[in-house]
Amino acid sequence: MRTDRHAAPGQAGFSLVEALITLVISGVLATALISLLLGQSRFYERTDAQIYAEQSLRGSMDLVSTELRMGSGADLIAAEPDSVALRYDLVRAVVCDSTGSDAVAAFALDRITDANLAAGFSGTAVSDPYEEPFQFADGWLPTESSTGATPKSTCVAVGAPSGLPDDDYVVLTGWTSQYGAKPDPGSVIRVYGRLTYRFAPSTFFATRTALWRGSQELIGPLENEASFSYVMEDGSVLSSVSGTDLEDVVAVRLTATALGDGPNRYDVARPMEFDVPFRN
Repeated sequence: MRTDRHAAPGQAGFSLVEALITLVISGVLATALISLLLGQSRFYERTDAQIYAEQSLRGSMDLVSTELRMGSGADLIAAEPDSVALRYDLVRAVVCDSTGSDAVAAFALDRITDANLAAGFSGTAVSDPYEEPFQFADGWLPTESSTGATPKSTCVAVGAPSGLPDDDYVVLTGWTSQYGAKPDPGSVIRVYGRLTYRFAPSTFFATRTALWRGSQELIGPLENEASFSYVMEDGSVLSSVSGTDLEDVVAVRLTATALGDGPNRYDVARPMEFDVPFRN
């Protein structure tokens, strides 16, 4: 009986050439897939870096613009390329009535208890009734002689709101020694501290610059050329302003470029130039 040593039809295996071709095609497909995955990963990393830069700028600029807009050129204390400082209200009050030769009762319209301002600077500003210009007394505060029921009754009797906390009604003295006369009823009193924004080295990103609010780092990283400049009443833009010219500033300009997070492997950069006009 003869045995057929040839494979039956349909049972033949791969030849060496076919196997090599299959391996080559598989390698090409695997390489393409890996390349695609790496490309997607780089895309997402770059997108994350772009989002970080944009959101950091947007969030910090919202805070800066909100606070700066509430001031005026008269509130500026310093205007330099790397920093801007202004008087920042902690209490704003209205004079109700006179309670003595050098004393007035007042009630607080606004009060900020935690503004994160640097210690060592305070002052008081006063405007006449229905007038906007303020007289500033840096480093001076009136004396608080009493709070609560007595000044509250005085204020309520002349039409002041009665629903405020008792501590918001106060009798203040010491005006004659500083201003020469006590403020008239209807005058606005501002008790303020010093708010400073500055560009300085970041504590989180080596060799980068950050925007600081007092002792708090708001945003980083920024490129090291970030700066402030100042738009004047005549339309000119100055890198710094001093003296009586501070009152002529109508807007603060911030110029900066936000960079990607970490080592910024993809050289993400978002330039910005943003003007913050004063409202007052």
